[in-house]
Amino acid sequence: MMTEKIKIALIKRKMVGKIWRMHLDAAVLKLFTLLKKDNWNEKQLRKISDILNCDLEMSFRLRDTGDWI
Repeated sequence: MMTEKIKIALIKRKMVGKIWRMHLDAAVLKLFTLLKKDNWNEKQLRKISDILNCDLEMSFRLRDTGDWI
């Protein structure tokens, strides 16, 4: 889910893989693993959002009321 959003942001920002890897300070294998598994932690997402000049918005939705927090 997040990987797909990251890929869309990368396309919109016209960023290539080399620049992406340099900014993340991640090994190529680790990057591809994260993209494949869609397993991101908050620190990684915040760093990616800064690199892509995006706002990261995370929230909770109460299941019983549907309210967003």
